[in-house]
Amino acid sequence: APAVAAEALVRGVAPEAQQRYVEMRQADWFECADKSRSFTSFDDAVNDDFCDCQDGSDEPGTSACSGLGGLPGGPAIAGFACGWRLASAAAAEHKLRARTVRASAVNDGICDCCGGEDEWAGTAGCDDLCDAAEAEERSQASVAEAGSRAREAYAAQAAALRGDGKYSGMDGGPDGVFLAVAAKGCVSLNDGDYLYHVCPFDRVTQSGTSRKVTLGTKGAWATALWEDGRHRPDYSKLVMDHGEYCAAARAARKVELHFECSPSSAVVSVQETQVCVYTVHMQTPAACHPLHLHR
Repeated sequence: APAVAAEALVRGVAPEAQQRYVEMRQADWFECADKSRSFTSFDDAVNDDFCDCQDGSDEPGTSACSGLGGLPGGPAIAGFACGWRLASAAAAEHKLRARTVRASAVNDGICDCCGGEDEWAGTAGCDDLCDAAEAEERSQASVAEAGSRAREAYAAQAAALRGDGKYSGMDGGPDGVFLAVAAKGCVSLNDGDYLYHVCPFDRVTQSGTSRKVTLGTKGAWATALWEDGRHRPDYSKLVMDHGEYCAAARAARKVELHFECSPSSAVVSVQETQVCVYTVHMQTPAACHPLHLHR
């Protein structure tokens, strides 16, 4: 498609759909996307803050048609395109800047687009944070890929551990990588009040000035309900229960161990989120995606 002059672009229209709107603007007429209505003046119908089309296609840059989302068939446009000024190639490259937000977000006083395009009325005073957000996204992607590379060694180690009777019957997750986590033993955290030793599939202990308390032992994967109605293991959360008895809860202490992707292993935090129920966040390469998914 030929390049579209910047002044001809239509606010809120996604780059790949601009050509259709621009052609109608130049011809000074407009037809709803579902062809239910047409108008002899483009500017009298499009982005005039009144919902003329039953599919909402006349208001890509306002919130006037935001109530159509729950109707059968839904609106013809997905929402307000933050990157409506971008060329299609640039939109594909800068996905954060080109994201689409719900129509009701337009001029609601909240900066939903990283560049503030949804608050074009100017009352919100949005800063352009897209470059910083994209830099952060690239940094996170780099860390994730490094974690996936480290995961390769865990998978190789797990292949050898499967023949070890010590790990017989243990569900090590995809590629068995959490067998390697178990084999590497304990990771510690001193938060200034207590010293924690986190040993996945074995035990979690808390040491203070007086004594050591076992918060949880062994470990079983939490389950998640999938769309097909089946419960499947959630390999991001290990439940380690059967800790020492807690009089306040009248039950044994329990640990919910959440795994997060990282190139190296570390315990990030331990919090008592309920009485004698502890939430632990631990970084490990085992929680990263397989390396081939980055290619």
